[in-house]
Amino acid sequence: MDNNTKQHFHVPVPKKTFELRPISQLMAIVRNDFRKLDDEGMIDEGRVVKTVMACNDRLGIPIRDIKQKCIQVEDFKAKLPLNFEKLYFVGAITATNTMVMQGRNPFNNSFDRDVIYEAELDRGSFGNENTYAVTILRNTQTTVHNINTLIGLDVSPQSFSFCHASCPNMRIKGRYTITIEDDHINIPFRSGEIYIMYLGTMEDEDGNILFPFHPLITPYYEWSIKEKVLLDCIFNSDGNYGDMYKLAQSERVKSWLDAFNITTEKGYGEYVDLQRKKELGWYNQYFKFFQ
Repeated sequence: MDNNTKQHFHVPVPKKTFELRPISQLMAIVRNDFRKLDDEGMIDEGRVVKTVMACNDRLGIPIRDIKQKCIQVEDFKAKLPLNFEKLYFVGAITATNTMVMQGRNPFNNSFDRDVIYEAELDRGSFGNENTYAVTILRNTQTTVHNINTLIGLDVSPQSFSFCHASCPNMRIKGRYTITIEDDHINIPFRSGEIYIMYLGTMEDEDGNILFPFHPLITPYYEWSIKEKVLLDCIFNSDGNYGDMYKLAQSERVKSWLDAFNITTEKGYGEYVDLQRKKELGWYNQYFKFFQ
């Protein structure tokens, strides 16, 4: 596979083509226009990922994939990955109300409470549902957990907006009830580990989050990010950014009209339908087991 294949994902739409490019290219536009703010460290890609996701959602652009992670629970909270959009499934691997997690040295000050491990649902080599397991790829070892031994979790109705429509945790009662916020999950046990399967923003092979590049779509993302950056500046610095913020708002509204017009075209609707069919395929692949 050549470098161009890694960096750009071409999505054909009749009479229109937009590319899925790394978010770093979008951030480069913002950094170039806001050089002073960039020099002052006021532009952080991690803080605008949710803005990109919100733009995708408003335009109805499903640029997402299934992701799986193992996340540490510390002080009743589990930090969500930056690219989290919708919960597909969650279960607890371990749960305790003590401060010391199993297998962890409490005197090891290098422990990172934000660590997130890669995970993978093993559906069984011979299609035997009893062999379903979650494989956790830790830094020092790989552990395998039988799916039937996961501690059941259900989602509070107030967090249903963070869940995919097919999420079984909304319907099946678990031992614990969780609530989801923008960047973390509130969990009623003090420490442990949870396994989550979720919809996340699509990434290229190097782990770069992608956005739709198109002359009539990209400006909407650009001005939405600039608006977010300036809002952060207003709350976190002593500078006067009110006029710039109002300008960014105005440009974002104007660029929205151009971007929205693209989504009303027939070819664009066909692309969205194809992506929805892909998501139905995920249900058949993963979720029939959990129902």
